[in-house]
Amino acid sequence: MSETIIPLRFQANCEFCAGRYGPVDTRAEGSHQFTCGWVMQREGGGGHGISLPQRHNRWAHRVCVEEAIKGHTNQAKLAL
Repeated sequence: MSETIIPLRFQANCEFCAGRYGPVDTRAEGSHQFTCGWVMQREGGGGHGISLPQRHNRWAHRVCVEEAIKGHTNQAKLAL
């Protein structure tokens, strides 16, 4: 990605590229963090806009997530 120095406390391994693009800067806009949580079902279907997310220490680059969405990576990696 970029050649800037990332302090160690803000570095994470990417779940998809295994370091091909370097470490993920967890402060950077566009970095993706894996979350799951509770969402109330609304009458008529769909989830309520207010949820209780649980954030996990799993990170990915924006480009890697976009590639996964397009099906260019192993989608099994999105599972828990």
